[in-house]
Order: sequence, then structure tokens, then C-alpha cells
Amino acid sequence: MIRSMLPGFASALVLAAGLAAPLPAFAGNLYGLVIGIDDYQHITDLKGAVNDARDVAGTLEKLEASKVILLTDADATRDKVFAAWRELTELAGPGDTLVFHYAGHGARQEAILPGHEELDNMFLLAGFDETGPGVNERIIDNEVGHLLAEEKEATVVFAADSCFAGDMARAADLSAEVHVRVADIQIDKSSDRIADRVRQLGEVQEDALRNVIWLYAQDRNKVTQEVRIGDELRGALSYAFSRALEGEADADDNGVLNTAELKRYVNTSVKRHTERRQRPEVNSGSRDLEILLQDAAGAPAPAPTPAPAPAPAPAPAADTGLPELTLYTEPGTNLPSLSGIRKVDSKEEADLIYDGDGSSLVYKTGDVIASFPAPPSAEALQATVDKWRFLAFLIGFAEAEGPDLDLSDGNRTYAEGEEVTFSIRSPDHENAVLFNLASNGTVQLVGPVRRGKRGLAAGKLRPGRTDSFRSAVIPPFGADHLVAITTPSPLPDLVDAVQDAQENNDLATLAKELQHTLNGQPFGLDWVGLYTREKGDLQ
Repeated sequence: MIRSMLPGFASALVLAAGLAAPLPAFAGNLYGLVIGIDDYQHITDLKGAVNDARDVAGTLEKLEASKVILLTDADATRDKVFAAWRELTELAGPGDTLVFHYAGHGARQEAILPGHEELDNMFLLAGFDETGPGVNERIIDNEVGHLLAEEKEATVVFAADSCFAGDMARAADLSAEVHVRVADIQIDKSSDRIADRVRQLGEVQEDALRNVIWLYAQDRNKVTQEVRIGDELRGALSYAFSRALEGEADADDNGVLNTAELKRYVNTSVKRHTERRQRPEVNSGSRDLEILLQDAAGAPAPAPTPAPAPAPAPAPAADTGLPELTLYTEPGTNLPSLSGIRKVDSKEEADLIYDGDGSSLVYKTGDVIASFPAPPSAEALQATVDKWRFLAFLIGFAEAEGPDLDLSDGNRTYAEGEEVTFSIRSPDHENAVLFNLASNGTVQLVGPVRRGKRGLAAGKLRPGRTDSFRSAVIPPFGADHLVAITTPSPLPDLVDAVQDAQENNDLATLAKELQHTLNGQPFGLDWVGLYTREKGDLQ
């Protein structure tokens, strides 16, 4: 839990989906090379990369791409990747869009080019091995740059749902099965034939990549986890990328997807699905590139009949309207009966995992979200479960721009007694309702809690500027979530709804009130998890 230090605060802290919109039509021709590898022949397998590839390829096909080449598992060889890319670059021309998507393991090795960076990043293909012929089943980042530079006319979008090295934003509990897309490998140089080719290619010139949009799943010092989205293990970047191409990232509905819109949408989607364990990188070449989703006349796409995309949030449970979550417990574990929960037989299917040894609840990302006295009471477990059902409801909200809510010292785990600084920045709204969802499911209104014309305690923001406030970590420990809803004008009914939830601990009613109050209103929505532990606990 957090104790707010806002002045004047004393305490012990989508809207319903309508009909699916038609998918956009690309202005020029659309092409895609899509790679996904789960089944590695010599290194650790993955579980969700092929799901990613099929989703991205399916999206491109629904968008009536002229040609999509899908390479999965054993079909994803180095020779096939290079041949497929060159086939597509021969087809693409001015005004076209060419997508190169990779989902699978990444790794690092000692840099090949003198004077280059200390380490080279690389993508590992299905047949990769540390020695023998398999050493050559990898693609160095320098080679990727030269491949992309071969396309001189079309807009190129390169999406890498992988990572190369690093650690986790927060330690993962051992009771969760976490799959990361990085391999710790050593290259047998005596078998390596790739290094000579990289030396022959030399550095790729930055100007040659001016028509490239880059999407990476994670910054260079953190690992990329697979996470359950809908009913599948996935890479959060690939999921967001597919939805963005379908038009969800086109914030102003003008039929043009620019880099800023893509970045904003992908960042929001990925952080929500990974509990901010991932911070994707989205950049473009030397100019602000655009992907035209409509023809030159601006005519909207004809309405196709695509298969539905995977749902971003679970289906509502019959009891309260909050989404239903899945729960895994070890065989023989006795837990009280819980509403809004469906028990499953494997950890990979679970949103929540009950660790009987530690009497704690673990989220699918590997985060410990709450601990209980053993055995836990039905009331305590249900309150925590309902909190996470409410967060699943928030993920299902319609995409809303801003605000940016963050922790100034990063998304690590904070110890009892530490001071924490939250920051919030809204591009254009000056009114905010902030409330905390504690790890035990209780609701605490953070602002507005007093009258006034300025300050977060009065629910007032300075549009375009960053506001902040400090808090201290206090029990109960686990995962708190600070939620911010911003609006152009004050919404006293929204404040009343949060106060009612604070008194009644009824998150299902709060969800319904949010839908009702915000329906038809411009608003911004963001939340950030604060993960806490008792002083002295090891991480």
C-alpha cells in the first residue's frame, strides 16, 4: 500500500465495445515477411512466437496484402529468410508498405566490426547451434540493416518481438513459468561463416534507412517475456502491432498512421499487457514516416468480414460484469470458493497462480501481487481477485490518449518505508481523478480530496506539464495500482463513484459507473503498478 503525501490528503492508497469497425485499406500495395519460431532444435523452446507470427500474417492477409510469406519453426532458415525478403523487395515500389516481422530468440556476441559497438545483437533461427553448421543459422543486426536498406522506395516496417540480453524489471516468482526471448550462447568461431560476410558488408549508412520504421519489444537492457493475452501465450509487441495495423492506432481517424501514433499506441498496449515489465522502442528513419491506411482520395476501406482478433480482455463473468480470470493451484490445494474465477490445469493457462507454500497470489507475469495469512480467508482472496478483474476491465477500455503516469525511479520492487514519486502529465486535460487500488483490493481516493484551483489534491493538472507527488510504502505489500482518469471538465459523478467504491469496496459497481459516466466524454486513462515488499525481504 502507499501513504500519500499530497497536501490535504489524510489516509492510512474501455468503454463497452461497440460494433467492430471495418479494417483499413492500404493506399499502396502491402507486403509482409513474417517469422515466428517456437521449436528450436538446439536451444530452449518458446511458446508464443508462432502465435505472434500467425496473428501478424493473418492481419496482413485481412488487410488484403499483395503477398505475405510466413516462415515458422523449421521453415525459418537463413536461406529462406534472405530469399523471401529479396522476393518482396523486387515486388514493392513507391507508395507501398513492406513489413518484416520477427518473433523468437535474440542473443548477443562480441562485435565483429572493429570500432563498432562492443556487442552485436542477433536473431536466432530454428536450426541455430553454438557449434557446427548451426552456428550460421543466425542473422546479425548489421545484416538486418543491409537487408532493410535494399528497399529504396517503399516504407519498411521492421518489428522485432525479441530481446538480446539484460535482466527483468522485477524478479519473477519461481511458482510462475516465465518464458523469455533471449538465449545465453557462445559462438564457436571455427564454425562461423557469418562473420566474414558482415565484414564484407561493412557498416550500413544511416541515410540508407531513412524509409524504415523500427519496433523493438524491449529496451536493450531488459528481457522480453511471453505473456498470456486472451487464450494464448504471446509477445505483447506483436499483439499491439497487429491491432495497430488494423487501424486501432489511427487516433485521429484520418487514414494515416504516423510514427507518433504508432509509438503512442504500441507503448500503451505493451505496458498494459506486461505490467510495465516491457518498454518497447518505436523509431523511424531521418524523416517522420507515415503508413497510408486509405487510398489517395481518402475513401474508407470496404467492409471486409475478417475473423475476430483475440480479445484484449477476458469475457465478463456472469456474477458481476467484471471479466473472468483463470486460476491455477497445485493439486490438493484447498481454496475457498471464488466468484469470477475459472480454475485451469496448467500455469500457462492461468492469469493468477496461488502459491500454497508462500500463501501468496502470483500474476501471470511472475509478479507476487498479494500475500495472505495461511490459510487465506475467502473474503481476502476474493477482494484481491476482484481488484485484478477490475484491472482486466481497464485493459478492455477503448483506447484513450494520455495521460502519462509513471514512477520516477522505475518499475522495480520498492521496500517498506521507501519514498516513491509518481509523475503525471496530460497533454491537454486539466482535471484528474486519481485513486489507488491496494494489493488487498481496497480503493483509496487520492485526488480530488479538497477544494481548490490547483494541485493534484484538488484534482487539477497543468496541461502539457508534469505534476508529481510523493508517497511512502506501507503494508499491505504486493501490488498497488494508481489509476488516473483525466477529463477537460470536472466530473463530480466520477469522484462520487470512487468514493462509493472506497466505502463499499465494490469494484464491479465502480466499473459500471465508469462506463456510464465516461460514455461520450473525452477522457484519458492510465495506471501504474507499484510493487512493494516488506523491509528485509530478498528479491
